[in-house]
Amino acid sequence: MGLDYVKGFFTIAVLKIAFINLVCGILVGVCYGFVPVHTTFITIAENCTLYESQDACATAIGTTCHWGPSTNITSNKNKCLFPELVDCHTLDHTSPDECSQLSYCTWSYADSLCQHAAGYTAVQSGIFSGAMVIGALIGSSAMGQIVNRLGRKKAIAICGACALLCSVVVHAASATLLYGLLIPARLFLGVVVGGLCCVGPMYVDEMVPQDYRNPVGMLFQVFFTGGMLLASLLGFLLNPTDFTVDVKMAIRLQGLDAFPTLASLAVLITGLFMRESTKWVKDGGSAPVTATETLQLLIKTSYEPTKHHQQVQQYSWRDMKLELFVALALGMAQQMTGSNAIFNYAPNITKSMNLQPLTGNLLVMGWNFFCSVLSIPLSSKFSMRQMFLTATMAASLSGLMTGIPVYPGVTTEDTRSALAAVGIALFLLAYEIGIGTCFFVLAQIMFPESFRARGSSFAMVSMFLFNITVTICFPIAVEALSGGPSGDQNKGMGITFMFFGVCGLVSWGILYNFLKPYEA
Repeated sequence: MGLDYVKGFFTIAVLKIAFINLVCGILVGVCYGFVPVHTTFITIAENCTLYESQDACATAIGTTCHWGPSTNITSNKNKCLFPELVDCHTLDHTSPDECSQLSYCTWSYADSLCQHAAGYTAVQSGIFSGAMVIGALIGSSAMGQIVNRLGRKKAIAICGACALLCSVVVHAASATLLYGLLIPARLFLGVVVGGLCCVGPMYVDEMVPQDYRNPVGMLFQVFFTGGMLLASLLGFLLNPTDFTVDVKMAIRLQGLDAFPTLASLAVLITGLFMRESTKWVKDGGSAPVTATETLQLLIKTSYEPTKHHQQVQQYSWRDMKLELFVALALGMAQQMTGSNAIFNYAPNITKSMNLQPLTGNLLVMGWNFFCSVLSIPLSSKFSMRQMFLTATMAASLSGLMTGIPVYPGVTTEDTRSALAAVGIALFLLAYEIGIGTCFFVLAQIMFPESFRARGSSFAMVSMFLFNITVTICFPIAVEALSGGPSGDQNKGMGITFMFFGVCGLVSWGILYNFLKPYEA
C-alpha cells in the first residue's frame, strides 16, 4: 500500500462515501451490541439477592423484593429476598438435582451453588435476541425493490426515520420493563437493520472509485464492530458496583437505550443531506443529484455510446442459480461458524471463563473491533475470495478448539478456560479479518451488475436466516444439551461450538469450489 494510495483514500470525495458506511454500520452494530448488555441489566435489575441494604432492596425493579429473614434459615440476619421469601443460596441443596426441586431455583456450575433464577429464561433470551434478526430478514428481502424504486438516498432517510421511531418505543419498553412491548419494537428495528445492510454497501459500491472499493466496502463491518464496542463500553460504564444504595437501574437502562436513538438520528440526517447515487440516476432513477450534474449526465448519455445505451445482458433467477447457491454458502459461513452466538451471549460465555459478565463482554467486543481494523490493509494485497476462504477455515478450526476443551471432563478447569479464551480470540481474529468484513463486499461483486440488487438482497436474506437460527436456538440448544437449566451448561456449550466448527468446514468446501466473483 503506497503513500499515494493512502493519500487518495483520505480525499474528501472518498471519505464522504465512506461516511455512509460509518453511520449505517454504527447503527447496525449498536443495535446488535445492545442485546447482551440489556439482557445482563435485566438480570441485575430482577436479582433481589444482589441488593445489600433495606433501602437498596426497596428500589429493585422488575420484581417484588422483600427485606427480612429467609424462611429457610434460623438466623435473624435480614436479606433482600425474592417474593418466595426463600434464599436459594442457604437451602440444603448441594447438587443440581436437589436445587432444581424448586422451580424458582437453579444450579450455577460456574459458582457451584444453588441460586434464585433471575432475568430472562433461555426461551425469552432467544426470542429477544432473534426478534431484530427476524425483522432484518424482512428488511433485507424487501430492500432490493425499494432502493431501485426510491433510490439510495430516500431509502437511507426512511430507514433513519423508522429506526428513530422504534428507538423511542424501546425507551418506553425499558421504562416499564414491558417485554411484550420490547419485542415488536426490536422486530421493526430489525427491518431497518436489514435494509441498511443492503443499501449502505450498495451505495458505497456504486459511488466509490474502483481502486478503493475493497477497503471502503469493508468499512461497513469495521464500523459495525465499532458500534458493538460502543454499546459494550456503555454497558461496562453503567454497570452498578455498589448495591448498598439505589443503583437506579431504570436510569441505567435509559442511558443504554440512548445510543441506538442517537445513531438512528445520525442515519436520518445523513439520508436527508447525502447525494444520490449517480449510477441509480443514470439507470433511470428519478431523483436528481444536482441540477448541473443531472444536465451533464443527460447530455453525456445522449451523445456518447455509454454502457447505459449498450445492450446489457439480463439475468433471471434461473441463470443465477449457482451464484445464489454460493450466496447461501456465504451466509452459512458468516453465521453458522458461531459469530452471533459469541456476540449476543458474550457475558454468559465469558462467565464460564471466570470473567465478570460485562467485563468479558467488553474484552470480546474490543478485540473484535481491533481485528476488524486489521482487515483494511490486507484488502489491498489479497482478493476478497482469498481472505474469505482463509478466514473460514481458521474460524472453523477455532470453533473446534473452543468446543472440545469446554466439554466437561476433557481437561481441567484452568486449562479449559485458557483454551476456550484462545479459541474465541482466534475465531474473532479470523472472522473479522475475512468473513465478516468480506461478506458485504462479496455480496455485491459476486453478481453481475444487472442482477446485483436482487442478488445482494438474496445474500442478505440467506445470512439473516442463518442468523435467526443461531440467535434463537443457541441458548435453547445449550440448555437442552446440558440437561436443563440446572445441568452443566459447559456440556451444551462444548457440543454447540463443535457443531459450529463442522458447519464452517462444510461451507468452506462449497466456497472453495464455486466462489468465483465477477470482480476481484
